[in-house]
Amino acid sequence: MDGEVVRSDAAAAGLADSERWLVDWLRRDAAFRGARPGWLHSSLASLLLAHGRLFTPAPWPEGGPPPGEPGKCFVESVLWASASGGELAYVEGWAWDVAFPVEHAWCAGSDGAVRDLTWPRPGAAYLGLPVAAETASALMGEHGGPLLHDNGLVGPVAQSWMRDGLPAGLLVDTGRPLPAGG
Repeated sequence: MDGEVVRSDAAAAGLADSERWLVDWLRRDAAFRGARPGWLHSSLASLLLAHGRLFTPAPWPEGGPPPGEPGKCFVESVLWASASGGELAYVEGWAWDVAFPVEHAWCAGSDGAVRDLTWPRPGAAYLGLPVAAETASALMGEHGGPLLHDNGLVGPVAQSWMRDGLPAGLLVDTGRPLPAGG
C-alpha cells in the first residue's frame, strides 16, 4: 500500500466529494453507536444508510431566493409538498452545508433535484427519506414535529422506524440509492 490512496466504497461509486463526506459521516456515526439489541436499526444514521436516498443540489427553479422562511425547513417543506398536488415529495434527513452536516428537510420531484425552500444557496449534498406529502403531513400532525429529528435528538417517529422498520410503501421513488454497502 506504499503511496496508494485507500478509497471508501462511496468514493469508488463515483459520488461527489460532498456526498462521500456525508455518507462517510453517517457510517462513522452508525459504527460509533454500535448495535441495539431488538432494533432493526441501531441509530438514525443506520436507518438512513439502509433506506436513504441521495438528492441532487439545485438552485431554486424560478430563480431568485427560495420562498420559505429560514429555520423553518420542516414546516415549509411539508406545506410546499402538500400544495404540489403530488408532484413533490417531502424529504427529511441531513444536508451537507458549507463544512458539516445539518438536520434538514426539503422537497424533491421525480427527477431527484432538491427544492430547498429555506436555504438561500443549495447545500453541497442531501441525503434523506422521501415520503409522500400526505403521509408526512399526517405523521407530523399526529406526533407534533418532524419525522426524524427532534431538536437535536431522534424523534419518536424515527425511533419506531429504527426499532420496527419502515412501514410498507412509505418511501416515494425519487433520488438516487446509496452505493452498495452504503
